[in-house]
Amino acid sequence: MQKQFIHNTNSKILDLDKIKDIETLKSFGTYAEVKIHVEEKIGVSLNVNDWDQLLKTINNLSFSVNKNIEKLTFFLTDNKHLKELGSFPEAKRIISQLVSFPMTARSWERLESQLKTIVLAFSHHELTDKSVIFEKNKIRNFVNSSRLEGIQISDIPILKMADVINKYRVH
Repeated sequence: MQKQFIHNTNSKILDLDKIKDIETLKSFGTYAEVKIHVEEKIGVSLNVNDWDQLLKTINNLSFSVNKNIEKLTFFLTDNKHLKELGSFPEAKRIISQLVSFPMTARSWERLESQLKTIVLAFSHHELTDKSVIFEKNKIRNFVNSSRLEGIQISDIPILKMADVINKYRVH
């Protein structure tokens, strides 16, 4: 019965990465309903017993996924990248460290599937787009290289890069 209810309310918890307090979690239903829904959304079983542990797990996963989104996206672009981490147990250990959650997969395919589900559930969706990641890296690299030249630019430049180049161009 609970699983049926959760399937019918699949759109209730849209963005796990935006849940910041227990009251928000409680607004989605009983503890059992919410826990089942979160487990289905992230594709792994959670070993938690109360609202505090559930919220802490959600927040830890959200923070870890978004902190390591570039690496995780790289591993998901091609399954050979995942296998380049070494043996299966070693890859599972590394991925578990990156997401700060123990991965329970028993095969390469299941590890990739679990990782994909977790990343999609917790990532800020614009950060999973490769072109957005490229642009973000390009800006970060531009800011860092400008710093080497003695030019201080904020991490989120208000001006376009061309405007900054024109401003500091030697005439």
